[in-house]
Amino acid sequence: MSNTSQPPISNQADGQSQVDEQLKQAILAKKQAQIEAWSHQIETLKQTLQSISSEVRNETEKRVAELTEARDQAHSQAERLKQATQANWEVLLIQTDHLFQDLATRFHNFAEKDN
Repeated sequence: MSNTSQPPISNQADGQSQVDEQLKQAILAKKQAQIEAWSHQIETLKQTLQSISSEVRNETEKRVAELTEARDQAHSQAERLKQATQANWEVLLIQTDHLFQDLATRFHNFAEKDN
């Protein structure tokens, strides 16, 4: 007697692949949104530089350049994550999460130092 309520194994695997792909896309979209938010913060900082003293401006420009470089690294890492295979997805995701956390901390510290 066969059980007709169970979908074939290949359909289950296809369904899991779709879920995995949807999860990847959601993670990538979140990473891209964070990069865009950091880009906006960097642009705001650059605009703020117009109204401060030259000494403070030079220090702030240096810090903004460091944040911009870190943001660009995060973008590159997100692109590597986008191209990841199933085999290296988890390792790249962990690396990406660490990089994003470091950058978030740097932005937070920058904002606190300016207050």
